[in-house]
Amino acid sequence: MLSKNRFTSVTKKKTFSGVYLSVLFVLIFFLILFNKTDYYIANKLKHVGVDIISPITKIISAPVTIVTNIGLRLNNIRYLEGENLKLKQEIIRLKKWQTLAIKNTRENRVFKRLLNSTSNVIEIIKTASVINQTINLYVNAITINAGLEHKVKEDLAVINEKGLVGKTVTSSNQNSKVLLINDQTSSVPVKNLSDKSYSIVRGTANGKYLISAFIKDETLPKVGDLLVTSGNAKIFPRDILVGKVILVREDDYLAIPYVDFNNLGYVQVIKSK
Repeated sequence: MLSKNRFTSVTKKKTFSGVYLSVLFVLIFFLILFNKTDYYIANKLKHVGVDIISPITKIISAPVTIVTNIGLRLNNIRYLEGENLKLKQEIIRLKKWQTLAIKNTRENRVFKRLLNSTSNVIEIIKTASVINQTINLYVNAITINAGLEHKVKEDLAVINEKGLVGKTVTSSNQNSKVLLINDQTSSVPVKNLSDKSYSIVRGTANGKYLISAFIKDETLPKVGDLLVTSGNAKIFPRDILVGKVILVREDDYLAIPYVDFNNLGYVQVIKSK
């Protein structure tokens, strides 16, 4: 009887163990299945979320990106405009220096040529100082401290270190009156150094400029051309600086004298050799 009970007990234990293992196996299977299912679902949800959120993010961030790019481009444009302005100003400045250098080179060549030529064709009679100056609407003249006693007489040319000043019109023993070339009644035959054309100039009403009174063969000069005495008149020796052309019109031209008539200190009375 005791053996039978033990056998029954052992049988029950084996049956319970088998059921327990089966249940445990089923639970493990379902856990593995659920775990894989959860991973699949989560991964699927992740991809779906990315597919949905990514376009929305792009749409939302697009205006910000566009505005940022526009701002960067505007800054670049402003920077380039500033650099272009600096370059334009530098080019203008360099062109001015280039023009000035060319003009100075040209004038220096002329001055050198005139210095060599005038020294051979003129004779200095007297170096004198200006003791009086008359500048008004009626006459532009100076008085110098040289006269007949110094062999200074009428119709002699007067120059200074810059060019032609005028001519003597009256002389006393000690003094002489000089009519300036910027006087309206003066008349100076000149030659254009550029094309060797000839004309006659006189002073303007305000005494600031020289204006052409006669142009031979109607050959007008160009702005910037240099005028020197032609030597056609017996009074003025040739190749003495007179002025520079600053304005050319249809029938005449204006020139500015080389001599500064407001600052006349010493002059020389000369004649042709």
